[in-house]
Amino acid sequence: MSELKLGPSKPRPLFIYGTLRALPLLAWALTGDASNISTVSKLIQPATVYGYTRVSVKNCDYPAVVKHEPHSSVDGYLLRFETTSQRKKLDDFEGEAYKLESAVVTVLGADGSNQKQREIVEADIYLWAGDADALTASPWELEYFEKERLRDWLDLFEGMELVGENPELTAPM
Repeated sequence: MSELKLGPSKPRPLFIYGTLRALPLLAWALTGDASNISTVSKLIQPATVYGYTRVSVKNCDYPAVVKHEPHSSVDGYLLRFETTSQRKKLDDFEGEAYKLESAVVTVLGADGSNQKQREIVEADIYLWAGDADALTASPWELEYFEKERLRDWLDLFEGMELVGENPELTAPM
């Protein structure tokens, strides 16, 4: 099956803030190979969204982002897709507990500082659409996920690939 071509336009950028910030997991989701970190590193830039907060989800390894006070912020990456297939893979990965919404993203300098702000971008973000009772007041930490849980996630997904072309297929064996 050939990839759907939409002319010269690329899919809208996406702000990622949770488990997909672990580059091996992002590499697996986009390329099917967790070692393709250099490939996905070219697609991301450090970024922040304001007016949101990131919290832990009860008994889960992944976080949720919800709207919050205007001064609140969430750090992450702006992901600029190369193909619509890449975008579809992440839409399938995120599942039904999240909904896409538009957000204003501040792209930071290469060193991650606000001092070297490069641009403001309108992008999509996956906001929590699940049960509010599932959320905690505890923050979610990428460092903990990478150290304690990432290997389990990669082992779980080993041998699977997100298809992207067919939204009915998410991770065939």
